[in-house]
Formats: sequence, C-alpha cells, structure tokens
Amino acid sequence: MAVDRRTVLQNAQLFASKGQYDAAIAEWRKLTTDAPADGTIFNSIGDLQLKRNATGDAVTAFMQAAGAFRSEGSVLKAIAAYKKILKVDPTRIEIYRHLGDLNAERGLLSSAVQDYLTLGKQYVKDGRNKEALEIYRKIVSQDPSNLDAQLRVAELCVQEGLVDEAVRMYLQLGREQSAAQQYEQAKAMYTAVLRLDPENAEAKEITGMIETGGGAPLNVSRPAKPSTAAAKPGDAGDLMAEATRRIEEGQYAGAEAMLTQLLSREPGNPEICQLLARMHLLQGNLVVALGEYRFLAGAALRAQDYGIAESLINDYLKVEPASVPMLELLGELYQERGDPATAAQHFGRAVEILLEHPEPGMPTLPAELYEKVQALAPGSAIARKLAPAFDPNAESILEPEPVAAIVEVVQVPPPEPEPEPVVMAPEPVAEMPFRLVGTSAPPVESAAVRPPVPEPVVVQVAPPVVAPSAPPLEPAPVVAAIPPSPTPPVVQPAPVAEPVDAETRYALGMAYKDMGLFDEAKEEFIFSMKDSGFFVDSCLMMALCCKEQSRPDQAIQLLEKLISDSRCRGGNAQLVRYELALLYENTGACERALGMYQSIPSFHDVPRRVEALRSQSTNGASHPDMPAPAPTSPLPIAGR
Repeated sequence: MAVDRRTVLQNAQLFASKGQYDAAIAEWRKLTTDAPADGTIFNSIGDLQLKRNATGDAVTAFMQAAGAFRSEGSVLKAIAAYKKILKVDPTRIEIYRHLGDLNAERGLLSSAVQDYLTLGKQYVKDGRNKEALEIYRKIVSQDPSNLDAQLRVAELCVQEGLVDEAVRMYLQLGREQSAAQQYEQAKAMYTAVLRLDPENAEAKEITGMIETGGGAPLNVSRPAKPSTAAAKPGDAGDLMAEATRRIEEGQYAGAEAMLTQLLSREPGNPEICQLLARMHLLQGNLVVALGEYRFLAGAALRAQDYGIAESLINDYLKVEPASVPMLELLGELYQERGDPATAAQHFGRAVEILLEHPEPGMPTLPAELYEKVQALAPGSAIARKLAPAFDPNAESILEPEPVAAIVEVVQVPPPEPEPEPVVMAPEPVAEMPFRLVGTSAPPVESAAVRPPVPEPVVVQVAPPVVAPSAPPLEPAPVVAAIPPSPTPPVVQPAPVAEPVDAETRYALGMAYKDMGLFDEAKEEFIFSMKDSGFFVDSCLMMALCCKEQSRPDQAIQLLEKLISDSRCRGGNAQLVRYELALLYENTGACERALGMYQSIPSFHDVPRRVEALRSQSTNGASHPDMPAPAPTSPLPIAGR
C-alpha cells in the first residue's frame, strides 16, 4: 500500500515542532519506501539528526542525499549537500574530491581547483603521495597554467619513481618560464631535467644558452664565422633551424622556448617574428597570430615590400579566409600597387562578411569600406551587389529576401529614451557590484568593456535602533550595497578576464538557499548580480536569505534600495514590493506595509492583507506578537 505523502509530511512537521525528532525522522523514513532515491528526504533527515546532535547520523544522511541528487542529475543540490557535510565535520576531506569533480562538471573551474588544492595539500601532509599525485594531475588538467601544481606533480613523480613523467613536466615548466623571460627559474627546471636525464638535448641546449647568453642581446656586428667552422651550441642560425624543424613536427612548446630565447637576444628580428607567428597560426591560436601577421604585413607594406606583405596576408587567409582585418589589409596593398579593381574586390568581400556577421563596437565599418569600394570601382559588380544594403533605392542584383536581411543588419536602431534619473552613482560594469562588510571574498573581474567611473558605493548598515527597554541586538555583519542602474557609457577597452557565468552562479545560490546554506547562497548571488539579467532576482534572493537568517532589517534595506533601481520593473517589481510589504508587516511597520501593498493592489493575496491591516487600524489593535516598529535609520554611505 502506497504511503500518503501529505499525511506523513504533516506528521513529521508536527513531531519536529514539538521537539520529537526521532518520531519526525521515522515519518520521513516512511517516504523512502516509495522514493528510495529522493535526495530531499535524506536532506531533511540529516537536518533532524543535527537537531538531536547526532553528527555521524547527519553526515550519513547528507551523503545519501548528495548521492541521490548526483544520480538524478541535480549537480548543484549535490554540491550543497557536500558543503553541509563539511560544515558538520570538516575532517571529511574526501568530500573535497566530490566537490572538485562536481564544480568541474558545472564549469566552475576556479572552485574545482580550490577544492582539489585543499585535498592535495592534506594528502601531502599525511604522506599519501600517490593520492596527492592523482589530485594534482586533476588540477593541471583543469588549469594548465597553474605552475605550482605542475611543479608539485613533477616533485611527486620523482618521489614515486615516475621519471619520464617528471621529465616532461619539468621541461614544460622550463619552457613556460623561459617564454616569460624568467631565466633563473627556467634554468632550475632544466637542471632538474638533467639530474633525471643527463643526455636530454633540449635541457642541455637551453641551459647552455642561459649560462652563456643570459638573455643579453648579441653583438649584431660580430664577425661572421667561417663556413667550415662547426656551429656552437646556442648559435642563432642553429637554433632557428632546430625551431623550424620542431614546428614542422608539431613540437610547438620546445620551438616556442627557443624562439623566445632568440627574440630576447635579437629583439624585433623579422625572421624570428615570422616563424613565431607561423607557429601560432599552425597551433590554431588565431587571435595571437592575427596580431602578429597584421603587424608584420603592415610593416612590409609600409616598406613597400609588397611581395612579403602579400605572402604574409595570404598565409593567414588560407587558415582564416573570413578575416576582415586581413582582407582590408590586402585591399590596401592592391590599392597601393595601383590595382583599384582588385582592391575593391577585397574591400567588398570584407563588407559582405561584416553584413553577415557584424563586428561588435564597429557599426560604421561596413559603410566606410563600402565607400572605398565606390571610390575605387564605381559601377563594378561588387559595388552594385552591395549598394542595396546602403541605399534602399539602389537597384539590386540580389534576391529580395537576402537584401532585406542585409538592410536589417546594418540599420542602426534609434536610441532608446534615457531612463528616469536615479540618485546613485553609475555602475562599474566590470567590477564587483558591492563588497561584503567583514568578508574577504575577492572581487571578480569581467571581460566586459566599461567606462572610467568612480569606485562603487559601499553601503554599511548601522545597527537597528531599538527602544531602551529592549535587549541590545547584535549588529548585522553582512550587508550589501545595491549598485545603481547603468547609464550609457563612453566605451573604453578593459583588461580581458574570464567572464562570470551568472546563470551557474545563480543556480548554485538557489541550491544553497534551498538546502539552508544561506551564507554560501549569498556569496553566489554576489557574483550572479553582476549580470543585468540576474541582477533583480539575485538581490531579491539575497534579501530572502537575510530574512531566513532572522535579519529582517538587512532584508528591508536591501529591498528598499532595490525598488528604487530602474532595472526593478514589471512582474519582478511587484514581487519585490510584496516581499518588502511582508517584511514591514512582520516587523510591525503596518502603515508602511499598507502603503506598499496599495502600490500592488491586485497582486497575490494583497486584497486580503490590506483588509486585515485596515481592520487592525480601525480597531486600534496592534499586530499580534509584533514589536513596535523601530525608527528606520538612513543607510550610511562609505566616503560621505
């Protein structure tokens, strides 16, 4: 016979409210008969076990909950369950492995690396080298730029007798540090290689270069060596040949180390620069290669060395034929050569690509290039083909639908009306929207461009004012300032950084909130509110976390700031006002609650609540079990 879930839940809540936790747990266990893999059931049992101070049983229940959530694909809830285990028993270090795996699965690589590091350090401390090696390998796989983890892998491999892997890791470290011109550190890595493999050619070669050259430029006027003389190790021509050979064989790391060493000795050598650019192109590192090829081809074009310039441009276009910058440069080359028709063809091809894939931040570039086409070859086939995209009255040689699509792409929408002014400072788009008072959470930067704006406003909440007879309240340790709505900025480039995945952060925050981990939830909402699409929801959830933590004053002040923000509108604004009115009502500020309810008269159960509040006011009755409303103090703003 199936269990009546509703009755069981009611009984469990009744027993828990009376402090009869064993009976409540027994009720929850009845539900496992029909739902043996329901993580929510085990999570509730774990919470009840904590209330009866049965830590071991609570951990067992939370482990069952995490396993159930994980098996059903609820990764974020599984992460929250594992976090609860660590709060209950921090000695369960194996939990960090699960957390690292789940964070990596969700794409939260920085969190995954931190979890693995915590576990790896503990393994090393306990002398569990094999387990530590496995964890540090995971870190390197998730974050190949983590040199500390690479070094730890190399050292552990030496201790475990894994010489080949240790050599590979030390070589990689040497290459990376050599490329960064950290020659002493690079020498230490190559020396470690030679201790393990005394005949390693790369280590011997680079170590010799560092010892003899030390990164100092060679004397360019040195006398030429006789052709019959044997090339010494570290000779520039010798290294160029070796680097070329390695590039052809796909050994890019070693080749890059050699080329970087050569560049440190002969800065700006065009042959070395061209070889380095070609290596990046073959590696598929198109962003870096594009910058290098544009520089080299542009320099050749300015020197009127058209053959080299065309060769460089065509080398890049073979790999990336839709590169607008290189097509534009090729057009300029033919224009200087006195071949306007061919130049117009290349400019026109660039325009076609831009119309199909507009370049962010460069809305006028298609029109500028089209003007060049018209100036160079008016009436040509490419000019007639592009004309309808810029002049609707022009005759088209394209089909009607594609022309309409192109016109739609290049039309600039009319500017939106400016929002009503809000008495707040402009929001720094790429910075943390606020900081938490009393925490050390580091700010996370974004790849978004941003204007030069003042520092974000930091709001610190003063302790609530209470009547003298009331017991003193503990000051609120965590309160955030809500950033104002953005104003149209003057765009300036900002340093590129890994963007914050707001959706993932928000979902993880919701999972923490649902599992009762309110501090952890608020940390995630701090990140997700950086994204305008999640700003209002994140602020609201922050306030609800404060409410759950019995910090209504913090919640009220957050929501009061939120409703004054221009991004809080529509259905979200109604929900924010409703939650704020509930907080006013629950803290005894009935007049303020009534006013807020009246701003959303038909929302949810507002009519009933308004009627109840008016009835209380008419009868002169105070809200049951509610303290008198404390005077609301203004938010002190840092720096004012």
